[in-house]
Amino acid sequence: MSTPDDNLLCLINDAKLKFNQYAETQTNFQAPQAHISIESETNDTTKVHIDVEYNGIQYHFESVEEKDINNIYQYLNSQHSVRAKYASGNTPSLKDTTARIHTLINRFKDKNSRLYLYSGFTVCDSQTDMFLGCANLGSGSEPGTSEMAFLNRQDCWSHPIDITLTNTLADMKTTNKKIYSGIGTVEVCTLLQYGARLKQDGYTIDGHPLKSIVATARLDNEGSWKSCAKAGMTLYDVGVVDHYGSKIRYQLQKIM
Repeated sequence: MSTPDDNLLCLINDAKLKFNQYAETQTNFQAPQAHISIESETNDTTKVHIDVEYNGIQYHFESVEEKDINNIYQYLNSQHSVRAKYASGNTPSLKDTTARIHTLINRFKDKNSRLYLYSGFTVCDSQTDMFLGCANLGSGSEPGTSEMAFLNRQDCWSHPIDITLTNTLADMKTTNKKIYSGIGTVEVCTLLQYGARLKQDGYTIDGHPLKSIVATARLDNEGSWKSCAKAGMTLYDVGVVDHYGSKIRYQLQKIM
């Protein structure tokens, strides 16, 4: 008779096999190249712009600002379907969203850059300026590690489920004209290249040189872990990450 521990071990081994088999099919993947601009402004604030093209879509990453709060709350943080497999699965309030965005804004101010290299971006369609999602690098659990995170509005997923949020007519027309398949891949590749650029320029994480960028993804969040695999992140563990709840997750890394 199998025990719960045996069943868990079997699940973990099957998950490892599934990830590694998929990663092997992506060894010839050509990552989109990010064009990164880091500009210091007169008020001791750094402004970052990143442009990247993938599958015929031009994406623009830009330092998060106060004006982005409503989009991030409306399309991401208030949507249970978007947040369900992200971190703890909670949907933050508008107040919590505002506090989080202010934290990210402060990362672009030189006096507050100790935590990390300047990171926290909105992701938009360069041609229409339509808000698509957000992407971020933060400090990891180990010295010299940075944890990656990204969230995208549901109607831009490769396989969206029933959309519960109310979009404007203009949004729907724009979305229906374009397929944003691979946006997660764009975000992972861009954040890895951005991290490499910042390491090259001598930025640190709490005083430690950047050693690796890490990410976690639930086993049932295929869009997330496949994006990481395409970008060349490797599997170093499968298990529960305590501060993200009881769901088993892939734990991934890219040595920098």
